[in-house]
Amino acid sequence: MCAVKKWGKKVEVSYKHQDKSEKASVELIDIDKKGTPGIGISLVDDQKLVTDPKITIDSEKIGGPSAGLMFTLEIYNHFGKTDWTKGHNIAGTGTIDVEGNVGRIGGIDQKIVAADRDDVEIFFAPDDMITPEMKKAQPGIVSNYEDAVKTAKAIDSKMKVVPVKTFQDALDYLKTLKEK
Repeated sequence: MCAVKKWGKKVEVSYKHQDKSEKASVELIDIDKKGTPGIGISLVDDQKLVTDPKITIDSEKIGGPSAGLMFTLEIYNHFGKTDWTKGHNIAGTGTIDVEGNVGRIGGIDQKIVAADRDDVEIFFAPDDMITPEMKKAQPGIVSNYEDAVKTAKAIDSKMKVVPVKTFQDALDYLKTLKEK
């Protein structure tokens, strides 16, 4: 169904949550970095990761993979004695793969508006590569980072939008922060 649509377009998704039927309008995104439109849900092998110390994430209120980067940063923040946020109010978005690459998400404009409303100072945005196939399918497409900067400017936000391609990019930026 999504293959005949273009990204940036919205599709209506019906789903069941806690035995209640619900609907949502979801923006199509590039799900494979090759221009294939989708909603960010795919079939994968069930993987179980055993960690020491044990890590538990209550993700019931989080839909989709877009919190991958922030989950990863939060987990990393708990492993050492350093608080990498250094007292700053930080938010962000992006999928994350096993190699630490940050991927494109849908609805970044809405996330920027919500983050600004919550007085976020720094927002990590995927600096995804736009392929020629993506440009052909959707000529006006820009990276999540470019879209985030444009939205922040349009709402006159003071928030700093930081481009990230990898988990390491985000961590490197956090290392430059001064204690608040």
